[in-house]
Amino acid sequence: MDSESRHHDTHALPPHAICDLYFHYQKMSDSDVSNDVSIVDFKRGLTDTQKEVIVPVDTVSAEVIGEAQRVFRESGKDLCASGDMGVEVEACTIYEHTSFPGLKLFPSLLPPECQVMMISRLLHRELSNPLHKTNIHHDYNIPYPPPSKGSSTANQPSSFFTLPQSSKPNTLTPLNPHSNHKPLNTVQFLQKKLRWLTLGSQYDWTTRSYPESSPTPFPPDIAELVTTLFPSSFTPESGVVLLYSPKDYMPVHRDVSEECQRGLASFSLGCDGLFIIAKDKYPGGDERDEGREQEMVVLRVRSGDVVQMNGETRWSWHAMPKVMANTCPEWLSEWPFKEGEGARKEFEKWRGFMRGKRLNISCRQVWG
Repeated sequence: MDSESRHHDTHALPPHAICDLYFHYQKMSDSDVSNDVSIVDFKRGLTDTQKEVIVPVDTVSAEVIGEAQRVFRESGKDLCASGDMGVEVEACTIYEHTSFPGLKLFPSLLPPECQVMMISRLLHRELSNPLHKTNIHHDYNIPYPPPSKGSSTANQPSSFFTLPQSSKPNTLTPLNPHSNHKPLNTVQFLQKKLRWLTLGSQYDWTTRSYPESSPTPFPPDIAELVTTLFPSSFTPESGVVLLYSPKDYMPVHRDVSEECQRGLASFSLGCDGLFIIAKDKYPGGDERDEGREQEMVVLRVRSGDVVQMNGETRWSWHAMPKVMANTCPEWLSEWPFKEGEGARKEFEKWRGFMRGKRLNISCRQVWG
């Protein structure tokens, strides 16, 4: 393990300051969040104070973004393709926070079409891959969907969204029949119980470690999209996909299990979320001192935004205390169903799935 991450204790407790801020925003109403000008919100615009510390440092050109989207579109089949959404690809200004070296913000980096394709590949193709573990693998037998058949769906990825919403053959049953876990139908699994999915090198949430070898590589088309947008930054080897509903949250934590010091990129899709990040105000302090002072920033991340954590910020404490309801973009809210020619009729029963969901995928390099 590299010297930069070796000294971080994977079981350390977070400082009190970020925990207090986390609970403050967790209890806040959505309307109060919208009125809180201390939150960094690029759609609303930065305050004069925020402009002093959040400064533009570079640009991802429209040509690079357009090429990344084109290659991503051509690299795989999508069960609910986005089609031409009539949205012109625009350049993305990159911002960096001067108090958090390595914290780079990419507002609206992913165009709408690219967002729809990414959600489709994650929730159709990757979720239906038995080698990718989820939060319920330890408790349930999962009947995976069979590969698609027929001339119109040949070579299409399988998907849980093609299964009947409630049928005995597709019921998820508890591994331990004497446990308190109840059988789940497909709706209960996808709408209520699914919380996370791991891609590539399978992170073990219990031991907070990675296996030395992985039975499945990181999806190559998603890896190519990431490396095109973030050239020479890192090689995606593992990904954690988090699926939130408006009442869900991610507690304060930090990502220190990876055995290299390269940065990670976190992509937001669907509903808006609040992202808190903190660092020691006085570096070199005792990590066992939970009362040490913190430098903190709160970001409102929207669908298509990307947060990159490099350098000193790579090992910072962070959290997602709140997901705002009714904030999913309209063009994404009907997923997986799409009106018009080529619409998949079996998806109509799932129409509006993303309307109340936020999906986040963080991609990182594990090995040095």
